[in-house]
Amino acid sequence: MGIVARQASWNTLLTVVGMGMGFVNMALLFPRFLSPDEFGLTRLLVSIAVVAAQIAHFGGEATVIRYFPWFRDKESGHRGLFGLALAVATAGAFAACLVLWSGHGRFTEWFSDSSGLYRRYGLLVLPLVLAETYLMVLRGISRSVNRSIAPVFVREFLMRLLQTLLIAAYALWGLNLELFLVLYVGTFVLTTVALLWDLRRSGELRLGLGRIGKGRRMHRSMMRYSLFTLGSGLAYIAVGNIDQVMVGAMLHDGLSYVAYYAVAVFLASVIMIPARALLQPVVPLLAEAWKRRDRGQIQVLYQRTAIIQLVVCAFILLGLWTNVDALFSLLDPAYALAKPAMVILGITNVVNLSTGLSGGIVSTSRSYWFDALSGAVLLVLNVVLDYVFILHWGMVGAAWSSFVSVLLIVAWRVAFLYRKYGFWPFDGMTLRALAMIAAVAALFTVIPHYGPAWADMLWRSALLAVVYGTLVHFLRLAPELGVQGAKLMRNVVGKA
Repeated sequence: MGIVARQASWNTLLTVVGMGMGFVNMALLFPRFLSPDEFGLTRLLVSIAVVAAQIAHFGGEATVIRYFPWFRDKESGHRGLFGLALAVATAGAFAACLVLWSGHGRFTEWFSDSSGLYRRYGLLVLPLVLAETYLMVLRGISRSVNRSIAPVFVREFLMRLLQTLLIAAYALWGLNLELFLVLYVGTFVLTTVALLWDLRRSGELRLGLGRIGKGRRMHRSMMRYSLFTLGSGLAYIAVGNIDQVMVGAMLHDGLSYVAYYAVAVFLASVIMIPARALLQPVVPLLAEAWKRRDRGQIQVLYQRTAIIQLVVCAFILLGLWTNVDALFSLLDPAYALAKPAMVILGITNVVNLSTGLSGGIVSTSRSYWFDALSGAVLLVLNVVLDYVFILHWGMVGAAWSSFVSVLLIVAWRVAFLYRKYGFWPFDGMTLRALAMIAAVAALFTVIPHYGPAWADMLWRSALLAVVYGTLVHFLRLAPELGVQGAKLMRNVVGKA
């Protein structure tokens, strides 16, 4: 667990800093200096690119992580595994770009609004698809070779820093919208190139196919796994992004509503950041544990990550919820429409993460087919419920669609792991944590707001941190958090 602890600590530090920069970009700068339809266009392009890239890379990220233990051999370039994954991703990315280019007229009809922005700038999605496709595969390679810090650095920190500088230049020097959008896409391309450079510098990645050094049985197994993880990965990545695509297509002046919904998605996604920092280095350990058939280690990882994620994610949700009015007072009043969506999506993310490594355990086991099945059901549920709920409740309906879909699939996945392997993520600590979370929430409903928005947000957040942290400590819900926090501080001081 030493590698996990060190990488999780640094990943957490980077993501916390990136989270702050992301808040400045997504909640303050972009909504302030871009009109809602312009900001909505940037989010729509990213959503389309993420969905297309997930299809294009053909499950390469998860496949590399799962099968790397059988191919590990640095001297031979890991027997051609990485080259094969990149070759497949290249073919898929160019096929996706061809579809988006040839169908641009139809997409323009779907996303047409009074601004006509998608018609003029929609094809900027093509380099975004290439950048996202390669990033996914390179991220899988980095995690396999225990370099999980690099993907977090380039995506959570470097890209957000570049976008902060870009929006500042746009505001100060009056860049035209076309140049801004080109440079905005360039931030995604540059971060992907940076990750490629890191892998090349480390000597872990040799460009070229080489020769896959395993037999046909392994090849068939990898092909099946790629097909299954293609479906499951698409579903889990697509949920929030498809919401934004359907909001843009179904609502009048949809690009503006995409902007409002994107702010809600971003603020709710802050809840996911600590979990991503933890899961980056842990999932490869699951693959190794399955190879050794060490179910004991898997159960320990499952249960401890579940309680840690519940405690951390619920704290962030409470912080967002108790400060929701102050947060949105910093934005244009029109963005207040996103308040209910943010709260619903925040609860959705806590529900999803409260089961710890359930998704990673399924995807790295021999029952990975269930990940594809549940992912396909999630995707269908989300699309169908999006259509019905958006028709009835507008933008907030998309958030309810995600909540219902995720709740049903998470419950199904937990039940499957228990029936199939006897794994269970909850214990007495879970009930204790839920009772504590409910008590803190009840307390903050009666604490009055005071002072200007920024001051109110500061003192309420400080009070929440003291109350919540004290209860977590005395109830001994997650002692690992204190240990790793102390180690992180020693590392940071030691490096200074």
